[in-house]
Amino acid sequence: MTVRSIKNTRMTDLNVLVMKPIAAAVGAVLLMAATPTIAEEDSQNWQLEEMMVTARKRSESLQDAPIAISAYSSEGLSDRGITQLNDLQNVAPNLTFQNNPSFGGASSAAAIYIRGIGQKDFVPTVDPGVGIYLDGIYVARSVGAIFDLVEIEQVEILRGPQGTLFGRNTIGGAMSITSKKPEEMFKGNVQMTLGSDSRADVKSMVNVPFTDDFMGRFSLAKLTRDGYVERSFDGLDLGNDDTLTGRAAFRWIASDTIDVDMSVGFTEDDENGPAIELLGINYAGPIDPDTPPLATIHNVGANLAAGGPPAPCIIPGVTDTTNLAVPGCYDNRYVTNDGVNHGTSESFSKTDLLTTDVTVTWQVNENLTFKSLTGYRDLDSSFGRDGDGSPHRVSEFLDELDQQQFTQEFQLLGASEDQRLNWILGLYYFEEDGNNINTLDFSVSNFVSGGQFDNESKAVFAQAGYDVADNITVTLGLRYTDESKTFLPDQFILENYFAGSGHPSLDAPFMQAGSRVLPKLAKEISIEETTPMLNVRWQARENVMLYASYSEGFKSGGFSQRVFPPQVAGATAPAGTADIDLIPSFEPEFVESTEIGLKYTSEDGQLRINAAVFDTSYDDFQIQVFTSVAPVTKNAASVGIRGGELEVTWAPAEGWMLETSVGITDAKYKSLSSADTLISKSNDLERVPDTTLSAAISKVTFLNNGSAVTARLDWSYRADQEMDTFNSPEIRQDSYSLLNANIRWISADEQYEVTLGGTNLADEKYLVSGIVGDAFQSYEGVYARGSEWYLKMLYNF
Repeated sequence: MTVRSIKNTRMTDLNVLVMKPIAAAVGAVLLMAATPTIAEEDSQNWQLEEMMVTARKRSESLQDAPIAISAYSSEGLSDRGITQLNDLQNVAPNLTFQNNPSFGGASSAAAIYIRGIGQKDFVPTVDPGVGIYLDGIYVARSVGAIFDLVEIEQVEILRGPQGTLFGRNTIGGAMSITSKKPEEMFKGNVQMTLGSDSRADVKSMVNVPFTDDFMGRFSLAKLTRDGYVERSFDGLDLGNDDTLTGRAAFRWIASDTIDVDMSVGFTEDDENGPAIELLGINYAGPIDPDTPPLATIHNVGANLAAGGPPAPCIIPGVTDTTNLAVPGCYDNRYVTNDGVNHGTSESFSKTDLLTTDVTVTWQVNENLTFKSLTGYRDLDSSFGRDGDGSPHRVSEFLDELDQQQFTQEFQLLGASEDQRLNWILGLYYFEEDGNNINTLDFSVSNFVSGGQFDNESKAVFAQAGYDVADNITVTLGLRYTDESKTFLPDQFILENYFAGSGHPSLDAPFMQAGSRVLPKLAKEISIEETTPMLNVRWQARENVMLYASYSEGFKSGGFSQRVFPPQVAGATAPAGTADIDLIPSFEPEFVESTEIGLKYTSEDGQLRINAAVFDTSYDDFQIQVFTSVAPVTKNAASVGIRGGELEVTWAPAEGWMLETSVGITDAKYKSLSSADTLISKSNDLERVPDTTLSAAISKVTFLNNGSAVTARLDWSYRADQEMDTFNSPEIRQDSYSLLNANIRWISADEQYEVTLGGTNLADEKYLVSGIVGDAFQSYEGVYARGSEWYLKMLYNF
């Protein structure tokens, strides 16, 4: 098949999957817009709630913002039974949000993908592809980024590169979270949720107006739940929840023109680690022929210890996958799919998080506003797990991660007297430093990986929108970014289990205790980049808006911090390689994206249709592959992604609400170095289902005493998705559907609220995350909890 015919096939598929349905929606919208409505004297008075968003750094209606964005209010999140940020993947189109422990074993590590772009690894030398912002403050690290939705006002999901106003590492999109602010009246609430697996969540809030000009809002939550995977060794329940989180927010109205918002928050997680199960063992050996086969090496030793010949316990195609005659074999006796883990090494996940922020808003005059956003975040985390899921020492991981970050942003927002021009100027500064130490115990060696990191980003940005006609607005944006990153590896071998064996590789001089894995030198990389944006908005009719945009973005380069065997010039690296060049690094990736969209609201306010189609091209794509004992990031590919989204909300009759979303993603490698990555160009991108669907129906019924009962049913669907770049079938997740439901009663005075609900009512078994260790020859997975129920009781005062 020629390149031309491949492109034609892809476009045909895209037409069927995306363009035709969305074109049909566009046509229907324009037809409705062109058809006059007949006003009736007793016309219905129920309408959809108007959503206000701040995705463009100023408050505007969701339907007026010419970008692809989904927004969810606190009430909407509660209606859906959503309690954690990652639950949004079941309702937002083209979003994958996983709690992915990777090799470290953190219980709260976010792996977020929007429109096919994201990052699964938690290490601080690799940046995410989707930026998370809490009250405008960038959250740099994925550990601790699975937010419990306590005191959240709204969540906005921006799809596509946000290279101008957000900038840093938003090459796939951004998630902007807004917390609830103090109010001018005394009030509070207490909430308790009981549910499956001994779930007991207690949340409380009190809002206190100390004076007319100074008020505070205080919240505290304790969240506990049993795990659902049991360790056979010690009965430890993996996947449990034990979280204490609190926040104090203050608002000071300093004058008629100046407001100051301040907050300090903390989170303490103390858990047993993620609910990981061993799903399979690759007895054939690693895909990379230069990678040490750690499971095979262990089995050779076990067989020798049992008095057998120098051959593995398991010989593919000759012996069975279980050899009980040799107790030390690492084989299928430890492979489970039934909620059991046979690991014996330490398993825990502890995270302490402290956040503070200050936002000052000064209304200089009617058309000019100055804002200052200052944020600090301190992360102290440690976690460990048994990577082989057995009593043997094949792969065991311990991590300590400390990180501190500081952010300062200044914004100047203005508008012309006639309001035809609105603009924003901004300065941005970000700095983080910390240390991530990985202690790794493998079949061949016990060694320390990781090191210190220090990152800095500075940017200046501007965006201006001008009404070139009464119904046409052109917006231009530009951001200049200057970033630098430094990594100081502190990696050395603690013990060589093959010392004295005489093995030419495993007992080499550079493999002995005390040897450096990487030179202890500080390596720095830097980049300066300018990213533009162009957007044209056409208000075709009062209730129909069309837009088109072009934007660029980039994601920073970084370092592959987990390396083994030691990098030695003339042995494991080319002779003459300078010490600084032995520290592996990778370059930034770049994106160009075009998008066309529409937003429609019916004249009676009961129907809302938002749709978009997009085409993105990624160069120097940072692909994460196994060509060592750990994931290695390389700029070895270019990627093309096309697709679209459709979101419809309809209130057909009083009390009724219908909601649906469709997401289509067609992601392909355009070029790929198979020699560098060991994967095929025809492979699918990891963690990217080509179709996501959701639908919901709810009905509010008012009782004679004035109270209200709301019944809601939610359905979602995700197509097949691969969990790794190798497309390993052992951790591939087939398509699945989820069904959730709840019924809620609210008293007439809205003082009491009771909700009874269930999630995953069909008890679907599906992977939340999959993990493959090529050197370890293991396939691991984290399954979601099965069918669950919950009872929530809320008292407002």
